[in-house]
Amino acid sequence: MLKAIASVIIMVIPSDAVLFFGALLNNAIGGMILLALVSGIACIIYTLDNLNS
Repeated sequence: MLKAIASVIIMVIPSDAVLFFGALLNNAIGGMILLALVSGIACIIYTLDNLNS
């Protein structure tokens, strides 16, 4: 359960940061979606790698 909460936090906080940074570049939503997808895939790979632990 703790890993799931950490994964959600890892996806939400940087996405919010990119939302505000991307607003300066007139592409807020695109950057936010991209970062959420990349961090989500990274969390999935991390979890699958540490399944035996």
